[in-house]
Amino acid sequence: MINELRKINQKLIQEYQDDLSKLKTQLIIEKILEKDDCFFHIDIETAYSILKDLHISEENIKDVYKHLIDIRKGN
Repeated sequence: MINELRKINQKLIQEYQDDLSKLKTQLIIEKILEKDDCFFHIDIETAYSILKDLHISEENIKDVYKHLIDIRKGN
């Protein structure tokens, strides 16, 4: 899952080359996503914000987040 998010992030970095505000956000996200367990170390509000910025739909954010956390817990 984390690798899928990295791919989305890289695509958005390319897409936002002409929008410095959105590009800056994606570059920050890129740095956060460097660690496989990054979502385990940030609060849920920040995690949801990152997922929204990666264009994860509102209806899927909770499931994606739970999946990322469950992997870290070994489930």
